[in-house]
Amino acid sequence: DTAELVVVGTLKDAPADGMLPVGSTITAARVGDETLTDLTPTTFSGFISAHGGEAITISYSHNDSDGEVTLTPKTGVVLDNPDKAVVGATLSLVELKREPLHLALYDGLKMTGKGLVAITIGLYDLLRDALLGQADFSSVAGPVGIVGLVGDAASFGLTSLLVFTAIISLNLAVINLLPFPALDGGRLLFVAIEAITGKQVPSKVTGWTNLVGFVLLMILMVAVTYNDILRLL
Repeated sequence: DTAELVVVGTLKDAPADGMLPVGSTITAARVGDETLTDLTPTTFSGFISAHGGEAITISYSHNDSDGEVTLTPKTGVVLDNPDKAVVGATLSLVELKREPLHLALYDGLKMTGKGLVAITIGLYDLLRDALLGQADFSSVAGPVGIVGLVGDAASFGLTSLLVFTAIISLNLAVINLLPFPALDGGRLLFVAIEAITGKQVPSKVTGWTNLVGFVLLMILMVAVTYNDILRLL
């Protein structure tokens, strides 16, 4: 019941882009004498869509100060629903909760476990779709993209920044354990082969395999970084 409607992101070139601060809490939305105070992502989206083309005044609080902005919803912003009028704000209900240290540590452990499972499944789906030629790499971020995401996380405060840092660490842990040459998972694969066969893999084979894997990883890094730069333009 105490959850608040928070702006977690805005779409590029949308009416909310640069107008609604990321991390701000929406307190009301109104058109004329009609005011929306029952704020959820669903009710807010419905209110915006119902007043497409009209000037909507949105009240918000950010960094202990209140503000207002007037936005006019427009169509063509959401690619999979171009006829829907939106302001281009990504919203989420957020509730701050305080717990004793032991419960906080226990919840953190559960979140870590769930995060590892979700990241592993997501990475598996991505690799599977990539092999089938159906992968969507628009949501894949490299070093340049991660810098921008760090800035967004920092706008929500230290806790969000630490959680985001933990998510990056979990991603790196799962990726590093992939059975791919030049990664630790590739080294473990060679160890497993040697354990099963009882013979040592020739150093020349492991050397060339790791070299090829490293080159492929560098090509992937360059491609992802290039994609990050294109999204910034």
